[in-house]
Amino acid sequence: MDEIEIAYAHRARSALDLMIEKAPNTAGRAKAFTEIARRLLGAGSNRIGIAACKTHGSELVQKAAAMALDMDELWNGSEARTLAAAYIESVAEFSIFDQLKKYARVLPPKTRLAMIASGAVGNVVAEGLPKPVIDLGLNIGDAEFLKAVGIVAMTRELAAATGEEGQRLFERELREAVVRAMNRSVLQQFVNLNTPTVAAGADPLESLRAGLLAAGPSMGYVVATSAGNAAWLATSEANKSGMGIRGGTLTTGIEVVAVDDLPDMVIIPASRVALFDGGLRLASSNEAAIDLRNSPGSPAQLTSLFQTNTSALLIERLWHLAGDAEAVTVTGA
Repeated sequence: MDEIEIAYAHRARSALDLMIEKAPNTAGRAKAFTEIARRLLGAGSNRIGIAACKTHGSELVQKAAAMALDMDELWNGSEARTLAAAYIESVAEFSIFDQLKKYARVLPPKTRLAMIASGAVGNVVAEGLPKPVIDLGLNIGDAEFLKAVGIVAMTRELAAATGEEGQRLFERELREAVVRAMNRSVLQQFVNLNTPTVAAGADPLESLRAGLLAAGPSMGYVVATSAGNAAWLATSEANKSGMGIRGGTLTTGIEVVAVDDLPDMVIIPASRVALFDGGLRLASSNEAAIDLRNSPGSPAQLTSLFQTNTSALLIERLWHLAGDAEAVTVTGA
């Protein structure tokens, strides 16, 4: 290599290093999304929250809010959508919907009329005869987005808290609100009175095997189960891929998601599902009245945010599921 080639190589390497330095990874984008959420919650008012984002220290947060005057403009912007997608990716391990995306047919979000069909033509079809096409069961129809909604409510003082402790607390509450709302919504669509059931086995692994046999063929499966079952599977010899106690890849083709208070194991043949993912949107308020509970089992009580000096962050996940897949419930697992 002569001196000119060496100079070109150094120049190319410098350009690559600069590009890597300036292009934030998924974790950086997810962090910026969390900062937008904190600013919105701390400000209470959507308009004030957007103004606060425009003066944030992060360039990603500033760019996302630069042209926005209201929530619609913010989340219709490409920068904010990119940050939201990165945040979704960062919590995907805990989300049934996002584990389904690994194997499902993911349709463009702006598509409303969808039909998919496929087939194979071999030597059994004579020349000139019709070529068979197999309908995959996606009906032509007006596919409207559904919404999974979660809420994070904090006193204004706590929402404005700075420091590592306040940041970790908010990040945890945001993650749990997003994941719980989405998991509950997806399970409600898959599990009903007509859902096929099988009896549980002697342990969680036997229950899983029974459910897989009943679920039918698929390129991959998503398993929603209790936290205890997920921990049992994670510590068993069946864990070939480093799954954690809250879920992950148990072995190739089986994704496990821990869902608190889920009495049964639910197994979804994911490759027979088609879905739309409309992304994540946030809004804030310090004037609305919301239902608050002292415990999950206690009755709701309508509470004024203004009177309690509290701010609330509304989290909406837009989505739609289609296809011919039926979940299987392993009862008593």
